[in-house]
Amino acid sequence: MVKRTSGSRKPLTRSENMARIRSRDTKPEIRLRKALWAAGCRYRLYYDLPGRPDIVFIRERLAVFVDGCFWHGCPLHYSAPRTREDFWKSKLRKNVLRDMAADDALASENWRVIRIWQHDLVRPEPAVRHILDLLARTEAIYAAADLPSVTKISESAAVYGTTGRSESDIKTELTCKCGSSDVRILEVNGYGSLRSGAGHRPESVELICRTCRNIWSAVADSDETPL
Repeated sequence: MVKRTSGSRKPLTRSENMARIRSRDTKPEIRLRKALWAAGCRYRLYYDLPGRPDIVFIRERLAVFVDGCFWHGCPLHYSAPRTREDFWKSKLRKNVLRDMAADDALASENWRVIRIWQHDLVRPEPAVRHILDLLARTEAIYAAADLPSVTKISESAAVYGTTGRSESDIKTELTCKCGSSDVRILEVNGYGSLRSGAGHRPESVELICRTCRNIWSAVADSDETPL
């Protein structure tokens, strides 16, 4: 049997690389957990609840999720792969809708839900302050009974981003008509990154508001490279 030398090792495919990414104990999660512990918070990990929250405060009934930008449809940083477009489109949609179903299930059991993007944990202090504030409050921050089902309420063609715009500008553009900025990418057409200044952007995206469940489309600026 011939052993492969390191120089003859076949490069991993994107799917193989994705399979190696941790689903638990990621660097952003650990960074947040350490910061919460240092702030005096005591919590449970991976408690048996819908969606398997990353951090759980049982007494306060607060479930915390740390969402990766790629797997959960970050409207600022999602990067659509060049290959297997249909597979990744389906995967993204299923992930986002599954997240919302988990949030609804938790809310129906009187749990409060907070989701934090991995990019917001480069410096975890603001997230920790937000969690501490929520722990001191008792009112629900996510009520499933007040939300419609995940259906297409309305659709409009908006323009999403140009190469020269900053992330703060794009955040403003991504605010739903209900006023919420809690928005996810539901589907991407074409490949490329949504990061500001990306060399190639997808042709269009479909977004969903987690607050009111409105879905709308955003297309590339006609004078720019795609998105």
